[in-house]
Amino acid sequence: MSRTPVQTLENLEMKKTLVAIAALAAFGAQAQSSVTIDGVADAGYQSLNLKGNTVTGFQGNGSSTSQINFRGTEDLGGGLKANFHVESDWNMVSNNANTGAKTTPLTGLDGTLNNGATFGNGQLLVGLTGGFGSVHFGAINQNGLSAIALGQPFGTAIGGGYASVIRVNAAASGVREDQSFRYNTPTFSGFAGTFLKSNKQTKAVDSTAVQQTSFSTTLGAYDKQGVQEIGVTYANGPLAANYNSAKFDGNGVGTGTIESTVNTLAAAYTMGAAKFMFLNQTNKNTGAATVATTVDTSYTSVAATYTMGQTVLMANIGGLKANAGSKNGEKSSIVGIGADYNLSKTTALYARYESIDDKASVIAAAATIDGTDTKRTRTALGIRVGF
Repeated sequence: MSRTPVQTLENLEMKKTLVAIAALAAFGAQAQSSVTIDGVADAGYQSLNLKGNTVTGFQGNGSSTSQINFRGTEDLGGGLKANFHVESDWNMVSNNANTGAKTTPLTGLDGTLNNGATFGNGQLLVGLTGGFGSVHFGAINQNGLSAIALGQPFGTAIGGGYASVIRVNAAASGVREDQSFRYNTPTFSGFAGTFLKSNKQTKAVDSTAVQQTSFSTTLGAYDKQGVQEIGVTYANGPLAANYNSAKFDGNGVGTGTIESTVNTLAAAYTMGAAKFMFLNQTNKNTGAATVATTVDTSYTSVAATYTMGQTVLMANIGGLKANAGSKNGEKSSIVGIGADYNLSKTTALYARYESIDDKASVIAAAATIDGTDTKRTRTALGIRVGF
Protein backbone atom coordinates (compact mmCIF):
# COMPACT_ATOMS: atom_id res chain seq x y z
CA MET A 1 0.00 0.00 0.00
CA SER A 2 1.37 3.41 -0.94
CA ARG A 3 1.82 6.15 1.67
CA THR A 4 0.18 9.52 1.39
CA PRO A 5 2.30 12.70 1.69
CA VAL A 6 0.69 13.35 5.06
CA GLN A 7 1.73 9.93 6.35
CA THR A 8 5.27 10.46 5.07
CA LEU A 9 5.47 13.85 6.77
CA GLU A 10 4.15 12.38 10.02
CA ASN A 11 6.75 9.59 9.89
CA LEU A 12 9.51 12.14 9.27
CA GLU A 13 8.42 14.23 12.23
CA MET A 14 8.22 11.11 14.39
CA LYS A 15 11.80 10.18 13.43
CA LYS A 16 13.00 13.69 14.28
CA THR A 17 11.27 13.44 17.65
CA LEU A 18 12.86 10.05 18.41
CA VAL A 19 16.31 11.37 17.45
CA ALA A 20 15.82 14.37 19.75
CA ILE A 21 14.71 12.13 22.61
CA ALA A 22 17.74 9.87 22.09
CA ALA A 23 20.07 12.89 22.10
CA LEU A 24 18.53 14.21 25.29
CA ALA A 25 18.80 10.78 26.88
CA ALA A 26 22.49 10.56 25.96
CA PHE A 27 23.11 14.04 27.34
CA GLY A 28 21.21 13.14 30.51
CA ALA A 29 23.32 10.02 30.97
CA GLN A 30 26.46 12.14 30.66
CA ALA A 31 25.09 14.63 33.16
CA GLN A 32 24.58 11.79 35.64
CA SER A 33 28.25 10.75 35.48
CA SER A 34 30.51 12.38 38.05
CA VAL A 35 34.08 12.25 39.34
CA THR A 36 34.88 13.69 42.76
CA ILE A 37 38.16 14.32 44.57
CA ASP A 38 38.45 14.21 48.36
CA GLY A 39 41.10 13.40 50.93
CA VAL A 40 42.97 14.20 54.13
CA ALA A 41 46.21 16.00 55.00
CA ASP A 42 47.57 15.24 58.49
CA ALA A 43 50.90 16.24 60.06
CA GLY A 44 52.43 17.64 63.24
CA TYR A 45 54.86 17.01 66.07
CA GLN A 46 55.38 13.47 67.38
CA SER A 47 57.41 11.81 70.10
CA LEU A 48 58.06 8.06 70.36
CA ASN A 49 59.63 6.21 73.27
CA LEU A 50 60.29 2.51 72.71
CA LYS A 51 62.26 0.43 75.22
CA GLY A 52 63.65 3.62 76.72
CA ASN A 53 64.76 5.04 73.36
CA THR A 54 63.17 8.40 72.50
CA VAL A 55 62.79 9.96 69.05
CA THR A 56 61.10 13.31 68.42
CA GLY A 57 60.34 15.11 65.20
CA PHE A 58 57.70 16.11 62.69
CA GLN A 59 55.64 13.29 61.25
CA GLY A 60 52.34 12.64 59.51
CA ASN A 61 49.26 10.56 60.27
CA GLY A 62 48.99 11.30 63.98
CA SER A 63 45.19 11.16 63.82
CA SER A 64 44.37 9.99 60.29
CA THR A 65 45.98 8.69 57.10
CA SER A 66 46.95 11.45 54.64
CA GLN A 67 45.43 10.53 51.29
CA ILE A 68 43.76 11.68 48.10
CA ASN A 69 40.77 9.85 46.61
CA PHE A 70 39.37 9.87 43.09
CA ARG A 71 35.81 8.53 43.00
CA GLY A 72 33.65 8.11 39.93
CA THR A 73 29.98 7.20 39.51
CA GLU A 74 27.80 6.73 36.45
CA ASP A 75 24.04 6.29 36.73
CA LEU A 76 23.10 3.49 34.33
CA GLY A 77 19.38 3.77 35.04
CA GLY A 78 16.98 1.47 36.83
CA GLY A 79 18.84 1.90 40.10
CA LEU A 80 22.09 0.50 38.64
CA LYS A 81 25.33 2.48 38.98
CA ALA A 82 28.91 1.88 37.87
CA ASN A 83 31.63 3.24 40.13
CA PHE A 84 35.34 3.27 40.84
CA HIS A 85 37.68 4.42 43.61
CA VAL A 86 41.42 5.13 43.40
CA GLU A 87 43.11 6.00 46.71
CA SER A 88 46.67 7.25 47.12
CA ASP A 89 48.20 7.54 50.60
CA TRP A 90 51.01 10.09 50.70
CA ASN A 91 53.69 11.20 53.15
CA MET A 92 53.04 14.80 54.23
CA VAL A 93 56.56 15.38 55.62
CA SER A 94 58.93 13.68 53.15
CA ASN A 95 59.52 14.42 49.47
CA ASN A 96 61.78 11.37 49.26
CA ALA A 97 59.04 9.06 50.50
CA ASN A 98 56.70 10.24 47.76
CA THR A 99 59.16 9.24 45.04
CA GLY A 100 58.39 5.58 45.76
CA ALA A 101 61.81 4.99 47.33
CA LYS A 102 62.40 3.64 50.82
CA THR A 103 63.68 6.08 53.40
CA THR A 104 67.03 5.77 55.14
CA PRO A 105 66.99 4.64 57.89
CA LEU A 106 64.21 2.23 57.01
CA THR A 107 62.08 2.72 60.13
CA GLY A 108 60.00 5.77 60.99
CA LEU A 109 58.68 7.20 64.24
CA ASP A 110 56.01 4.53 64.38
CA GLY A 111 58.63 1.75 64.24
CA THR A 112 57.40 0.37 60.91
CA LEU A 113 59.08 0.11 57.53
CA ASN A 114 58.81 3.41 55.69
CA ASN A 115 58.09 2.33 52.13
CA GLY A 116 57.67 5.23 49.76
CA ALA A 117 54.22 6.52 48.87
CA THR A 118 53.12 6.10 45.27
CA PHE A 119 50.00 6.80 43.22
CA GLY A 120 47.27 4.20 43.68
CA ASN A 121 48.85 2.58 46.73
CA GLY A 122 45.57 2.62 48.69
CA GLN A 123 42.18 1.08 48.04
CA LEU A 124 41.41 0.39 44.37
CA LEU A 125 38.03 -0.83 43.17
CA VAL A 126 35.69 -0.87 40.22
CA GLY A 127 32.23 -2.40 40.01
CA LEU A 128 28.46 -2.04 40.13
CA THR A 129 25.91 -1.12 42.78
CA GLY A 130 22.16 -1.60 42.67
CA GLY A 131 19.22 -3.28 44.33
CA PHE A 132 21.31 -6.45 44.67
CA GLY A 133 23.94 -4.64 46.76
CA SER A 134 27.41 -4.04 45.32
CA VAL A 135 30.07 -6.05 43.52
CA HIS A 136 33.64 -4.78 43.20
CA PHE A 137 37.04 -5.99 42.00
CA GLY A 138 40.44 -4.52 42.85
CA ALA A 139 42.67 -4.10 45.89
CA ILE A 140 39.83 -3.70 48.35
CA ASN A 141 39.69 -2.82 52.05
CA GLN A 142 38.69 -5.66 54.33
CA ASN A 143 35.58 -5.36 56.48
CA GLY A 144 37.86 -5.90 59.48
CA LEU A 145 39.08 -2.32 58.99
CA SER A 146 35.50 -1.07 59.39
CA ALA A 147 35.13 -3.15 62.56
CA ILE A 148 38.26 -1.59 64.10
CA ALA A 149 37.01 1.90 63.21
CA LEU A 150 33.66 1.15 64.86
CA GLY A 151 35.10 -0.38 68.04
CA GLN A 152 37.45 2.46 69.03
CA PRO A 153 37.72 6.14 67.98
CA PHE A 154 41.38 6.26 66.91
CA GLY A 155 41.20 4.19 63.72
CA THR A 156 44.65 3.04 62.59
CA ALA A 157 46.35 6.10 64.13
CA ILE A 158 47.87 6.81 67.56
CA GLY A 159 45.68 5.76 70.49
CA GLY A 160 44.01 2.66 69.04
CA GLY A 161 46.88 0.17 69.03
CA TYR A 162 46.52 -0.81 65.38
CA ALA A 163 49.30 -3.17 64.11
CA SER A 164 50.24 -3.99 67.69
CA VAL A 165 47.42 -5.21 69.95
CA ILE A 166 44.81 -5.20 67.17
CA ARG A 167 45.13 -5.87 63.46
CA VAL A 168 43.09 -6.20 60.27
CA ASN A 169 45.10 -9.08 58.85
CA ALA A 170 46.95 -11.77 60.77
CA ALA A 171 50.37 -10.19 60.28
CA ALA A 172 49.15 -6.64 61.04
CA SER A 173 50.82 -5.45 57.85
CA GLY A 174 47.88 -4.43 55.69
CA VAL A 175 44.19 -3.54 55.54
CA ARG A 176 43.41 -4.65 51.96
CA GLU A 177 44.14 -7.44 49.52
CA ASP A 178 45.51 -7.42 45.97
CA GLN A 179 43.47 -9.23 43.31
CA SER A 180 40.33 -9.28 45.45
CA PHE A 181 36.57 -9.46 44.99
CA ARG A 182 34.05 -8.07 47.46
CA TYR A 183 30.27 -8.36 47.60
CA ASN A 184 28.09 -6.28 49.95
CA THR A 185 24.45 -7.25 50.38
CA PRO A 186 21.58 -4.76 50.53
CA THR A 187 20.54 -3.66 54.01
CA PHE A 188 17.57 -5.47 55.59
CA SER A 189 16.15 -3.91 58.77
CA GLY A 190 19.59 -2.56 59.63
CA PHE A 191 21.46 -5.81 58.82
CA ALA A 192 23.90 -6.27 55.93
CA GLY A 193 26.50 -8.82 54.95
CA THR A 194 29.86 -8.70 53.21
CA PHE A 195 32.10 -11.28 51.55
CA LEU A 196 35.69 -10.75 50.35
CA LYS A 197 37.78 -13.27 48.42
CA SER A 198 41.35 -13.21 47.12
CA ASN A 199 42.79 -16.39 45.62
CA LYS A 200 46.04 -17.89 46.82
CA GLN A 201 48.87 -17.82 44.27
CA THR A 202 51.78 -20.27 44.45
CA LYS A 203 53.34 -19.90 40.99
CA ALA A 204 55.83 -17.22 41.93
CA VAL A 205 58.88 -16.21 39.97
CA ASP A 206 60.69 -16.08 43.31
CA SER A 207 59.78 -19.39 44.95
CA THR A 208 61.33 -18.36 48.29
CA ALA A 209 59.06 -15.36 48.73
CA VAL A 210 56.41 -15.50 51.43
CA GLN A 211 53.95 -13.19 49.70
CA GLN A 212 53.68 -10.33 47.24
CA THR A 213 57.42 -9.82 46.70
CA SER A 214 57.70 -10.84 43.03
CA PHE A 215 54.98 -9.00 41.17
CA SER A 216 54.19 -9.75 37.54
CA THR A 217 51.32 -8.60 35.39
CA THR A 218 50.57 -12.26 34.58
CA LEU A 219 47.87 -13.74 36.81
CA GLY A 220 49.36 -16.13 39.33
CA ALA A 221 52.94 -15.11 38.63
CA TYR A 222 53.76 -14.04 42.16
CA ASP A 223 53.43 -15.56 45.61
CA LYS A 224 50.35 -14.36 47.44
CA GLN A 225 48.42 -15.58 50.46
CA GLY A 226 44.76 -16.48 50.02
CA VAL A 227 42.12 -14.53 51.93
CA GLN A 228 38.46 -15.19 52.61
CA GLU A 229 36.46 -12.84 54.81
CA ILE A 230 32.82 -12.92 55.90
CA GLY A 231 31.19 -10.11 57.84
CA VAL A 232 27.81 -9.07 59.24
CA THR A 233 26.96 -5.48 60.14
CA TYR A 234 24.06 -3.83 61.92
CA ALA A 235 23.17 -0.14 62.15
CA ASN A 236 19.83 1.10 63.39
CA GLY A 237 19.25 4.14 65.56
CA PRO A 238 21.88 4.60 68.29
CA LEU A 239 23.31 1.06 67.98
CA ALA A 240 25.86 -0.22 65.46
CA ALA A 241 27.69 -3.56 65.42
CA ASN A 242 30.12 -5.42 63.16
CA TYR A 243 31.22 -9.08 63.33
CA ASN A 244 33.92 -10.23 60.99
CA SER A 245 35.83 -13.48 60.43
CA ALA A 246 38.86 -13.50 58.12
CA LYS A 247 40.95 -16.52 57.13
CA PHE A 248 44.47 -16.12 55.70
CA ASP A 249 46.04 -19.06 53.89
CA GLY A 250 49.81 -18.86 53.44
CA ASN A 251 50.40 -22.60 53.43
CA GLY A 252 52.47 -23.51 50.39
CA VAL A 253 53.05 -19.89 49.43
CA GLY A 254 56.80 -19.77 48.95
CA THR A 255 58.19 -21.41 52.08
CA GLY A 256 55.11 -20.58 54.14
CA THR A 257 53.21 -23.12 56.25
CA ILE A 258 50.85 -20.92 58.27
CA GLU A 259 47.08 -20.52 58.11
CA SER A 260 45.48 -17.87 60.34
CA THR A 261 42.02 -16.80 61.50
CA VAL A 262 41.21 -13.33 62.82
CA ASN A 263 37.74 -12.82 64.34
CA THR A 264 36.65 -9.30 65.27
CA LEU A 265 33.51 -8.09 67.06
CA ALA A 266 32.82 -4.38 67.46
CA ALA A 267 29.89 -2.36 68.75
CA ALA A 268 29.06 1.28 69.39
CA TYR A 269 26.14 2.96 71.16
CA THR A 270 25.41 6.68 70.91
CA MET A 271 23.73 8.42 73.83
CA GLY A 272 23.40 12.14 73.25
CA ALA A 273 26.85 13.74 73.18
CA ALA A 274 28.53 10.49 74.29
CA LYS A 275 29.42 7.38 72.33
CA PHE A 276 30.47 4.10 73.97
CA MET A 277 32.45 1.47 72.06
CA PHE A 278 33.52 -2.15 72.51
CA LEU A 279 36.05 -4.24 70.59
CA ASN A 280 37.00 -7.91 70.88
CA GLN A 281 39.42 -9.78 68.65
CA THR A 282 41.04 -13.21 68.52
CA ASN A 283 43.99 -14.11 66.30
CA LYS A 284 45.12 -17.74 65.90
CA ASN A 285 47.36 -19.60 63.49
CA THR A 286 48.10 -23.23 62.64
CA GLY A 287 51.10 -24.76 60.91
CA ALA A 288 53.67 -22.60 62.71
CA ALA A 289 57.16 -24.06 62.46
CA THR A 290 58.20 -23.19 66.04
CA VAL A 291 56.70 -22.21 69.37
CA ALA A 292 58.00 -18.69 68.78
CA THR A 293 55.93 -18.34 65.59
CA THR A 294 52.75 -19.77 67.12
CA VAL A 295 50.01 -17.15 67.58
CA ASP A 296 46.95 -17.43 69.81
CA THR A 297 45.90 -14.08 71.26
CA SER A 298 42.69 -12.53 72.57
CA TYR A 299 42.09 -8.79 72.88
CA THR A 300 39.31 -6.73 74.49
CA SER A 301 38.92 -2.96 74.81
CA VAL A 302 36.34 -0.36 75.78
CA ALA A 303 36.35 3.22 74.54
CA ALA A 304 34.26 6.38 74.59
CA THR A 305 33.97 9.81 73.02
CA TYR A 306 32.26 12.93 74.33
CA THR A 307 31.46 16.02 72.25
CA MET A 308 31.35 19.48 73.81
CA GLY A 309 30.75 22.09 71.14
CA GLN A 310 33.86 22.19 68.95
CA THR A 311 35.79 19.78 71.18
CA VAL A 312 35.68 15.98 70.97
CA LEU A 313 37.31 14.03 73.81
CA MET A 314 38.18 10.34 73.35
CA ALA A 315 39.65 7.52 75.43
CA ASN A 316 40.47 3.84 74.94
CA ILE A 317 41.65 1.12 77.33
CA GLY A 318 42.32 -2.49 76.41
CA GLY A 319 44.37 -5.61 76.95
CA LEU A 320 45.72 -8.52 74.93
CA LYS A 321 46.58 -11.96 76.31
CA ALA A 322 48.86 -14.51 74.67
CA ASN A 323 47.30 -17.98 75.02
CA ALA A 324 50.11 -19.90 73.32
CA GLY A 325 53.62 -19.47 71.96
CA SER A 326 56.77 -18.39 73.72
CA LYS A 327 54.86 -15.64 75.64
CA ASN A 328 51.99 -17.88 76.77
CA GLY A 329 50.13 -16.25 79.66
CA GLU A 330 51.71 -12.81 79.20
CA LYS A 331 49.56 -9.71 78.71
CA SER A 332 49.97 -6.45 76.80
CA SER A 333 47.90 -3.44 77.82
CA ILE A 334 47.04 -0.18 76.07
CA VAL A 335 45.75 3.22 77.15
CA GLY A 336 44.91 5.84 74.53
CA ILE A 337 43.55 9.35 75.00
CA GLY A 338 42.93 12.14 72.55
CA ALA A 339 41.14 15.35 71.74
CA ASP A 340 40.02 17.14 68.57
CA TYR A 341 39.28 20.85 68.42
CA ASN A 342 37.22 21.37 65.27
CA LEU A 343 38.00 24.64 63.54
CA SER A 344 35.44 23.77 60.85
CA LYS A 345 33.59 20.74 59.51
CA THR A 346 36.78 19.53 57.81
CA THR A 347 39.71 21.01 59.79
CA ALA A 348 40.79 20.16 63.33
CA LEU A 349 43.67 20.57 65.73
CA TYR A 350 44.38 17.29 67.52
CA ALA A 351 46.27 15.76 70.42
CA ARG A 352 46.94 12.02 70.81
CA TYR A 353 48.68 9.89 73.44
CA GLU A 354 49.15 6.13 73.48
CA SER A 355 50.88 3.94 76.05
CA ILE A 356 51.43 0.20 75.52
CA ASP A 357 53.08 -2.15 77.99
CA ASP A 358 53.99 -4.96 75.62
CA LYS A 359 54.74 -7.89 77.89
CA ALA A 360 53.29 -10.29 75.28
CA SER A 361 55.78 -8.96 72.66
CA VAL A 362 53.22 -8.29 69.92
CA ILE A 363 54.81 -5.07 68.62
CA ALA A 364 56.74 -6.19 65.56
CA ALA A 365 59.52 -3.61 65.87
CA ALA A 366 60.23 -4.40 69.51
CA ALA A 367 62.75 -7.16 68.79
CA THR A 368 64.84 -4.96 66.50
CA ILE A 369 65.30 -2.02 68.87
CA ASP A 370 67.83 -2.05 71.71
CA GLY A 371 66.60 -2.22 75.27
CA THR A 372 64.70 -4.53 77.59
CA ASP A 373 61.84 -2.22 78.57
CA THR A 374 58.45 -3.53 77.35
CA LYS A 375 56.81 -0.11 77.23
CA ARG A 376 56.05 2.08 74.20
CA THR A 377 54.54 5.56 74.32
CA ARG A 378 53.56 7.79 71.41
CA THR A 379 52.45 11.43 71.56
CA ALA A 380 51.23 13.62 68.70
CA LEU A 381 50.12 17.24 68.33
CA GLY A 382 49.02 18.27 64.87
CA ILE A 383 46.50 19.52 62.37
CA ARG A 384 44.17 17.51 60.14
CA VAL A 385 42.58 19.06 57.05
CA GLY A 386 39.91 17.26 55.09
CA PHE A 387 38.79 18.26 51.63
